[in-house]
Amino acid sequence: MTRSRGFTLLEMLVAIAIFAVVGAIAYTGLDRAMAIRAHLKAVRVRWQSRGLAYYRLAEDLSEARGRPVRDGAGTLVPAFVVRRMGRGVRLNFTTGGTPPLQSRPASDLRRVDYTVMHGRLIWRRWAVLDRAPGAHRAQEVLMRGVRRFQVRLLASNGLYVRTWPLAGQPAADPSAVKVTLTLKDGRHIRWLFPVGR
Repeated sequence: MTRSRGFTLLEMLVAIAIFAVVGAIAYTGLDRAMAIRAHLKAVRVRWQSRGLAYYRLAEDLSEARGRPVRDGAGTLVPAFVVRRMGRGVRLNFTTGGTPPLQSRPASDLRRVDYTVMHGRLIWRRWAVLDRAPGAHRAQEVLMRGVRRFQVRLLASNGLYVRTWPLAGQPAADPSAVKVTLTLKDGRHIRWLFPVGR
């Protein structure tokens, strides 16, 4: 009598156990690879946003101009203004840059504003310098996860101050701006920018 060739129940159970172990190892490795990929993507996005914030601040501050403006209420606002707001500040100034690409002559000056709202570093730019009520402005989130935005300004006497313009001083721009961003995880980012050309 010939015996038919096939797997015994024991051999089948051993094969299933081996496949289960190999599958678990493969799934763990894939899960770890996906977690690493997600982490690297988050790190890349974080560094890109920091780079954009640094570039935008450096570009705007290097082109700072001494041109005061009128706000939407008609009030004359100095060319460079830093005001304390709660746990942070609002940095607002006139800056230049690349002239608009238009057939008719146009000013290259614009008014920009930096502040932190709801954990985000916000950059705003107005389309015109002297604004009518409800004037249009562009807004962009430069960084997320920011707890505090602090600015210190280098005055002509060589001392750093926290607000601008200085009381009793002639209207002028600071020589340099120190920016400190406190992140939600407690880390600090510190940058130093020269002002103007």
